[in-house]
Amino acid sequence: MNKKTMIMLFLVLLLITAPVIYVQGTLLSMENQVRHYLITEKNIDEQTIASIDGVFGKLPNFSVEVVFADEPDVRYFYTENNGKIVPIGVSPKPEGYQYKHK
Repeated sequence: MNKKTMIMLFLVLLLITAPVIYVQGTLLSMENQVRHYLITEKNIDEQTIASIDGVFGKLPNFSVEVVFADEPDVRYFYTENNGKIVPIGVSPKPEGYQYKHK
């Protein structure tokens, strides 16, 4: 392989991997921010948090899905807005359901 081909191959690989690395890094950062928010600002015991998963999708582009151990069939969604973590929704339940972490 000549030098030009190697440089082009490197640039193509960089163009493919850079967005993936950016998205994964952003999701990991948001997961950490939401965990910190729940523990420090909402005073939720870390043992109560069953899972925190970053989600890349439609607007907002980045959000975090949280499932609590005491409410495993409900998903809570958070995002970052102007440097603050804000709740954006929860999975729907039957009318009258009392959400524990809303």
